[in-house]
Amino acid sequence: LTKPFKPVLLRARINAGLAKKRLHDLERARVHDVFSRFLPEHVVDDVLARTDDDLRLGGVSSVGTVMFTDLRGFTAFAEGRPPELVIAALNRYFDETSDSILDHGGTLVAYRGDGFLAVFGAPIEAEDHADRALATARDMLDVRLPRFNAWLRENGLGDEVRMGIGLNSGAFMSGNVGSLRRLEYTVHGDTVNPASRIEGMTKTVGGPILLTESTHRALVRPPDDLRHVGEFDVRGRDSTVSLWTLDGASG
Repeated sequence: LTKPFKPVLLRARINAGLAKKRLHDLERARVHDVFSRFLPEHVVDDVLARTDDDLRLGGVSSVGTVMFTDLRGFTAFAEGRPPELVIAALNRYFDETSDSILDHGGTLVAYRGDGFLAVFGAPIEAEDHADRALATARDMLDVRLPRFNAWLRENGLGDEVRMGIGLNSGAFMSGNVGSLRRLEYTVHGDTVNPASRIEGMTKTVGGPILLTESTHRALVRPPDDLRHVGEFDVRGRDSTVSLWTLDGASG
């Protein structure tokens, strides 16, 4: 190249570099916003620091507590009501319960119909993950659910709904999965499915909260109202599972 073209080429390279950095910064800001929807704000920067150049959080093995919830009576509530009213009620419910998860340092992984999956102890480790999960469950049943039911009554939307919550602790894999255009944080492993199955058992066993022996053992500060319910067969498990509940929880 002749001399006059060198400055032009240099400027083009500089502009391309600046444009690439600008796009990366915009994408990082977008991912920050996404993470802020399911992680406590104060840990988002710590999580982003662990991502790679594609802003993916690599798969890691974690030890924590998995929570599944289900809203009882909502299917009957939704029947015959306008879709916009049903969605408004769901959003109100999720506002309450999501805040409870984040306030206790948990991670909201996914909404599933009128329930959700959450974890405590990932992606940021927490020694008291079981305590946080159990405190969240109690807060949902004693504070958040009554507040939601009061909102239903105030708006003339009928009878109260109830909740079931299942907790299981142990090892699981977690990380971001998906394409560069759409990422989702997810968890997998043998600890996850039993939490869902145990949540379903709250319809017939013990009470609105059921936790496994592994969660019971993981508690740093076990509450005084913990009660052993018994040994039960759980679908997908070869041996029986010891279950506990909280006598002091409403729901």
